Amino acid sequence: MTDQTDQTERTEPRDFAAFLMEHRRGKTHQELSEALRDLVLSVEDTRKAGRITYTLTIKPQERTPGAVMVADQIKCSLPEHDRSESIFFATGSGELVRNDPRQTALFSE
Repeated sequence: MTDQTDQTERTEPRDFAAFLMEHRRGKTHQELSEALRDLVLSVEDTRKAGRITYTLTIKPQERTPGAVMVADQIKCSLPEHDRSESIFFATGSGELVRNDPRQTALFSE
């Protein structure tokens, strides 16, 4: 007779949302919820796309058979408004000035 306790039984997967509610005592779920809200607001404001990336790293616990260590990372790329530009002129010494140093003044004092 084969011992069934060592074999993994195929069942329906556990609900991922339930895992998120438990991981880091719910902090991951809260951070993802806040990131989602911030992303939606930013997309609506800028009318540009953004992204949330959630990465899970799972590795075996070295001294405890059957146990694993779970680490995660949340990256939120919020879209930004276009920034305006200004015109400056470069001088021979590498400074930026508002008036073209090669242009003579029309009226001089």
